[in-house]
Amino acid sequence: MTSARGRRRPFPVAKRMTGWVCLLALLASSPAMAAATEWVGDADTAVRLVTASDTAGTDGPVEAGLEFRYGAGRHGSWRNPGDAGLAPKVDWLGSDGVGAGQLAFPAPSRLSVGDLQTYVYADHIVLPVTLARTGSGPLHLHATVRHAVCGEVCVPYRASLDLTLPAGPAASAEEADLIAAGRAAVPTSPAASGIVVTQTTRTGPGRTLTIGLRSETLPFDRPDLFIEGLAHGATPPPVVTLADAGHAATLTVALPPENEAVATPLTLTIVDGARAASFAFDRSAAPDGPGLLAILGVALLGGLILNLMPCVLPVLSLKVFAITRHAREGTRAIRASLAATAAGIIASFLAIAAALCLLKASGAGIGWGIQFQQPWFLAGMAALTVVFAASLFEWTTIGLPGRLAQIGTTRGRGPLSEAFLTGAFATLLATPCSAPFVGTAVGFALTQGAPTILATFAALGLGMALPYLAIAMRPGLVQALPRPGPWMNRLRLGLGLLLLGTAAWLVFVLAQVIGTGQAALVVLTLGALLGWLGLNRHGAPRRRTQWITGAIAFAAVAGASLPARAPEPVSGQVFDPGRIPSLVAEGRVVLVDVTAAWCLTCKINDAVAFGRAPVRERLAEPDVVRMQADWTTPDPTILTYLQSFGRSGIPLVVVYGRGRPDGEALPELLSPHLVLAGIARAAAPEGERPVADGKSPAAP
Repeated sequence: MTSARGRRRPFPVAKRMTGWVCLLALLASSPAMAAATEWVGDADTAVRLVTASDTAGTDGPVEAGLEFRYGAGRHGSWRNPGDAGLAPKVDWLGSDGVGAGQLAFPAPSRLSVGDLQTYVYADHIVLPVTLARTGSGPLHLHATVRHAVCGEVCVPYRASLDLTLPAGPAASAEEADLIAAGRAAVPTSPAASGIVVTQTTRTGPGRTLTIGLRSETLPFDRPDLFIEGLAHGATPPPVVTLADAGHAATLTVALPPENEAVATPLTLTIVDGARAASFAFDRSAAPDGPGLLAILGVALLGGLILNLMPCVLPVLSLKVFAITRHAREGTRAIRASLAATAAGIIASFLAIAAALCLLKASGAGIGWGIQFQQPWFLAGMAALTVVFAASLFEWTTIGLPGRLAQIGTTRGRGPLSEAFLTGAFATLLATPCSAPFVGTAVGFALTQGAPTILATFAALGLGMALPYLAIAMRPGLVQALPRPGPWMNRLRLGLGLLLLGTAAWLVFVLAQVIGTGQAALVVLTLGALLGWLGLNRHGAPRRRTQWITGAIAFAAVAGASLPARAPEPVSGQVFDPGRIPSLVAEGRVVLVDVTAAWCLTCKINDAVAFGRAPVRERLAEPDVVRMQADWTTPDPTILTYLQSFGRSGIPLVVVYGRGRPDGEALPELLSPHLVLAGIARAAAPEGERPVADGKSPAAP
């Protein structure tokens, strides 16, 4: 028999069991009280809400995040999905104790399918969010998330997430590291990411955007550019040019037409591996560059001025003699010869443009006059100059190959082919000069596509050929020249000697590139070439003479094709663009002079401007630092620096200081006044007017 006490024993146990069941039922019907919700979704995509603390804490904002995961072959979208997709959206309506928060988006990756460009997240991502606290005690977070997952098609999703944080001091949860990692992947400012933006320009009718970047820490690997602020759609991957062992990068991308790019400013995001930077580009503060027609006009004027530059002056000897010789010929012959010379100039400019287009398509750095950095070109031009001098001595006759001459002229291997080659020769010797307007036109063209490059260089050639074309239209002008006579023989001899001087200058430049010893071998070869032409002017058959002449010229080029040496240090401090900001912060003026041994305009500036006593004294003062960048041989860092100022050729002189922290490029042709005034503007603090002698006025 069971006692009454024994019969009552099961009652408390049943009561306790009932309490646990009720508690479990209550928990099952209440929002989760932890640092993360359950995953909501399926095998293609799922999302959950996480927080950095598993309690409500007492003050300050609440750090949370939306964690997405994607199945194999699936991806989600960035805040700007690009050409397809749906950016994640979240609504915090229904939350207690917190207000709405703004999602932060880590850097995306690019997915290109044909012409479609999408900006995506794959595998796994956490979008951090900071929620402002509006109450005390327990917190209830309610998030309604709308997003999409894309594969072959995009499927929209909607998830409702609830998370309750009980009252109590903040205690870090396991999910805090996830949120911190997501926030670390959000693009920061360029300075915070170790990236310096050296150039941001938008030019041309095609609205080409060019971004210059420099990294003083990690080299760039595969930088990408994401642009927000366009009316719709996405831009293709940028064309990336790396230099300076990857520490300098230039990104170029074509934007949509103006009627499709309506937002100002644009937001530019640079992504390179684990680092990313975002910054605004205000198009109203940086207006578009000139249109194509304006640039063609600038190129035409620049080509005309190029006839007066020191690089072209040696070739003027050929022009003067040719025009003088035509004074005794009929109008038809004068017009034909001058037109052939103009055709040679224009054809050479187009050939240079085609070569630059090929180099650009291959990813190589390009610029105006870069062929003068190549030993084979310098030696070949020296050999060609010697041959032209020999033609003035009447030791040889210059002509095009038979078939080519028949295409270009009606008289075969005669005066017309020689006139054509004279124009081509003048063009090649003109390329180390960057005359006023030439640098602007070439700098614009080389950031554009092949059609614009060809059109711009054709305009340069037409400008340089204008004097010939003008005289061809008015051949009577030639009759004003002195009548032919014995004096022409003396003129011909003098002009030939002047061309030999040009050859000597080319060999001097060659010595700066490959060294004196190797250049001496080229001199001996050129001497043998000139001697052979002189000895055989009345003897050996023409064809054999041409073959031997070509062989000697080839030997000169081959001798110059040995590896180039590093350039000798120039005066001034070594070029280091990374030091410029710190020097300016110290209150000093920095003058950067980009020069080269083959740049005759640079030599003119050295003599006319930098060589004068007032300029020398100002540059010697302790508050001025002169940096010289020697571009005699190829240097990607210098090329990137030139491009950051919209230039593709030299000379380039830039002054930096408190008044010009971003640098001011001075004109190509300098005078002492221009240099001193530029230094004064750079030295003067903003709002302070510099005086004319190049020194800042004393503070009141």
